[in-house]
Amino acid sequence: MTWYVKVLAVVFLLIGCTTGCAPSAKVVRVGGEEAAISGFVLPAKETFEEENEGITLEIVRSAPGNELADLSNGTVDAVVSVRSLSDLLHAYGEEKMVDSATLRSTGVGKNDMVIFLNRKNNVKRLSKKQLKTIFAGRVTNWKQLKGANRGIVVVWNLSAEAENTMFIKDILGDAPFAPKLLTVNSYDEVRKLVMETPGAIGIAPSGYIAAGIRVPKAPVVSSPVIVVTRGEPTPNVKKLTDILKDMALLQ
Repeated sequence: MTWYVKVLAVVFLLIGCTTGCAPSAKVVRVGGEEAAISGFVLPAKETFEEENEGITLEIVRSAPGNELADLSNGTVDAVVSVRSLSDLLHAYGEEKMVDSATLRSTGVGKNDMVIFLNRKNNVKRLSKKQLKTIFAGRVTNWKQLKGANRGIVVVWNLSAEAENTMFIKDILGDAPFAPKLLTVNSYDEVRKLVMETPGAIGIAPSGYIAAGIRVPKAPVVSSPVIVVTRGEPTPNVKKLTDILKDMALLQ
């Protein structure tokens, strides 16, 4: 190929890109645990991408205790969590090096963990004491709580470590946990099994309430939802935090 043919090929390529090549998409990477991702980030993803054309919200499900590791090594641009920054630092491990002075925490709402019952369950109210007896395994039949003569099935999401810890601390205190559990790995599975199992009881964020679920009057375990960044949030992360705050106001 002669030199002028090569030049023409380059010129045509440049012309084509100025008229037909799409710009490379920008990506905002957000990490967090199950409740924060499923309850807050996923519902905000569509709105964020619609309002910010050309920017993709990429979700990274962080393993419990690794949220700040993902932030520190650049795997994510921000972490959304239902735990406080001090709790995240403790979970990350004091022996690991992280400059906490560089971290910024922005509150965007709150996470309410509520009780899920099957719609056929006629129990309309559960006190803290009653919940303690259920989740400690001391009460095993709904008849003991003025419900139907039906065995109690505790559905427990193993992937929600932070939320489980808060619930156990607030409701059970020092009481041992129920020895028999029906374990799952997501809140979608909690909801599905409670809907399918007349004697089931579970806990999940209020955003998972759906037809087929009865939410009795009972204590609610709440925690702040925060966005953590290294330094001040970037403009795109700031756009996400604003959306999360707006969504929290509508709840």
